[in-house]
Amino acid sequence: MRAAAFDYHAPSSLDEAVGLLAEHGDDARVLAGGQSLVPAMNSRLARPGHVIDINRIAHAERPHVSAGRLRIPPLMRHVDFDTLAVDGPLGPLMRDVTRHISHLPIRLRGTFCGSVANADPASEWCLATTVLGAEMIARSARRGVRNVLAKAFYESIMTTALADDEMLVEVQIPLLSPFVRYGFHKIARRSGDYGLALCLVVYERDEDEMVKVRVGLGGVEAVPRRLGAVEELLERRQPSRRLFREAADLAAEIADPLVTADGDEAYQRDLTRAVVTRALDRSLEG
Repeated sequence: MRAAAFDYHAPSSLDEAVGLLAEHGDDARVLAGGQSLVPAMNSRLARPGHVIDINRIAHAERPHVSAGRLRIPPLMRHVDFDTLAVDGPLGPLMRDVTRHISHLPIRLRGTFCGSVANADPASEWCLATTVLGAEMIARSARRGVRNVLAKAFYESIMTTALADDEMLVEVQIPLLSPFVRYGFHKIARRSGDYGLALCLVVYERDEDEMVKVRVGLGGVEAVPRRLGAVEELLERRQPSRRLFREAADLAAEIADPLVTADGDEAYQRDLTRAVVTRALDRSLEG
């Protein structure tokens, strides 16, 4: 099967790109890396009448740090995080997450912002932006620019707060304290497969205690989210294997799993327990 017929546009500026979105609305899709959109079009799960290819936009911004935030432009490829220099733990964290994304050819073409805008529940970047408190910068030709917090951005499976005429033009992620520890784990059937369950844990150490704990779950539910009850359980506690197992049991209990072809509810809860345990364990490594 191949994609249905569509009109192809290759704007040379962001102004032109958002102008095309304003003109064509929900009949248009933005093409950046194409690693999600093209397969969806070839299987006819997506049938846009207009494809707006932003790869020819001139003078695209480079990722940079400003006002304590890493600012990620729309054409930053997954693989670019391998060489991105960012002070503190955020750089290593982003590199670790990147290496769990599919295979090298996908990482060479796929983009960070494209993954975020696609809002796949199994996306590594959707989980990371949720846990790290990212802000999404959306731009419309008619209404200008607005900021959307990650916790309000992901609305449902493959559905975000972006309006039909808006384009995700930047993601801003706050830098992390030098005292941060983190652990990321992904469970997949094979190396390079999409994640059945993902967990990212971030916290600081205050002497022997964990503080400012953040625990996020992805892949199991319709959207990634932080597990507030698990965070409360871990806050101001000394890390231990026993405590981590208790936290993982709680995560499995409070999860709201999707029942999919990959398993029933009991299986999804088992995945949750396993992935949270392993992410917490990894936070003690290094």
